[in-house]
Amino acid sequence: MNSEQLCTLVVDALDDIKAKDITTLDVRDMTTVTDYMIVASGTSNRHVQALAENVAEKALAGSGIVGSPL
Repeated sequence: MNSEQLCTLVVDALDDIKAKDITTLDVRDMTTVTDYMIVASGTSNRHVQALAENVAEKALAGSGIVGSPL
């Protein structure tokens, strides 16, 4: 999976469970650490935890690796 596909997967996973203010920043020209930064917010601590878990589960499923995300 390339960085564009992973970025799309993360945004979709956040949107699936109603993340607020999803913003994607292309930082390829600014750093070699990462290609994209994705920022989103939730409505409560529980919602933010659910967002993180959903992103981890979807990324793990998309990678083809079997295991527990968190």
